[in-house]
Amino acid sequence: MEHAENAMPAALSDASLPLVSIGIVTYNQKDFLRECIESALAQDYPHLEIVVADDGSKDGTHEMLRDYQARYPGKFVLRLAERNQGITANSNAAHFACTGKYIAWMGGDDLLLPGKIRRQVEFMEAHPDCTLCYHNLDVFQSDTDQTLFLFNARFHPEGDVRTAIRHGTFNGACSTMVRRDKTPARGFNPAIPMASDWLYWVETLHHGGSVRYLDEVLGRYRRHGGNVTASGQHRLAQTHVDHLSSCQYILALDIDYLDDVMHAYSQKLLALRQHAHFAKFAWYSFVLSPSLKGAVRLLLYYISLGKIRK
Repeated sequence: MEHAENAMPAALSDASLPLVSIGIVTYNQKDFLRECIESALAQDYPHLEIVVADDGSKDGTHEMLRDYQARYPGKFVLRLAERNQGITANSNAAHFACTGKYIAWMGGDDLLLPGKIRRQVEFMEAHPDCTLCYHNLDVFQSDTDQTLFLFNARFHPEGDVRTAIRHGTFNGACSTMVRRDKTPARGFNPAIPMASDWLYWVETLHHGGSVRYLDEVLGRYRRHGGNVTASGQHRLAQTHVDHLSSCQYILALDIDYLDDVMHAYSQKLLALRQHAHFAKFAWYSFVLSPSLKGAVRLLLYYISLGKIRK
C-alpha cells in the first residue's frame, strides 16, 4: 500500500508545469533507441525536451536522430559524437545539454510507460524537499518481451544522501528524476570511466533534499546481450573498481560519511569474496581511505572476510 505522504498530489494545470529534460545516452542501439524515443514522445506531458547524446554510433543512429529532429522542431537536442568517448563522457554530453527544471535519465534501450513524467513531476512539485525521485521498473527480456522481475519489488529505501551512500545504486537509472539545480557542477565525474551514476546521485543529494520512492511501475528496463551490466568480466571488473573509486570522492565531500561509505564498501567486498578479482579489490581498500581509521577498519574487514559487520 502506498504511503499517504506519497499519495497522488492534486493535478497541476499544463500551463504551470515546468520544463523537463529527458536525458538519453546511447551507443549503437538504433533499433532499441527508436522504441525509447517513441515512448518519450508518447508522454502526456506538455513541456519536454528530449536530449540525446550518442557516443559515436556506426549503425545509422545519427541519421535517424536528425530525422526525428527535423520532424519535431524544437523538441530534440542532439549531441552526436564523431568518435566513441565512453559512458561517462557521453553522459556528460547529455547532462550539460539539459535545460529543464528536472532531468529524467534513461538509456537508449529503456522505455517509459504512459504517464511517467507527469507522475514524477507532480510528486516533486508537491514535495519541494524531494531532490531525487525514483519508481519501480519492469525488467524484461528483449527477445521475448517477458517480464523477468520488478526492479524494486523487495527493496526501495527512502531518506537522504546517507541512504544513497549506504545502499548504493538501488534506483534504476531509467526510473530516476532529479532536480537539475542540485546536480554536481562537473556533472558525472570524468575520473570514473564507466559506473559514474552512483557518485552522481550521491553528489546530487549532498546538495540537500531527500530521495523518495513511487511504488508504481512507470518504466521498463531491457535485458539483452549488449547491456553494459551484462557484457563481459572486464566491464564487470571496471564497474567494481569505479564503485571503490567513488568511495574516495564521497569521503572527500564529508568525512562524516565514513560509516555509510564503510557499509557500502563492506557490502561490495562481501559480494566479491568469490570473485576472481577479489585480491585486487581488497588492495584498493587500503589506498582509497583518506584516514588511518578508515584503512584499519577496511583491513579488519578483509581479514575477517565479512564476519566483521557494521
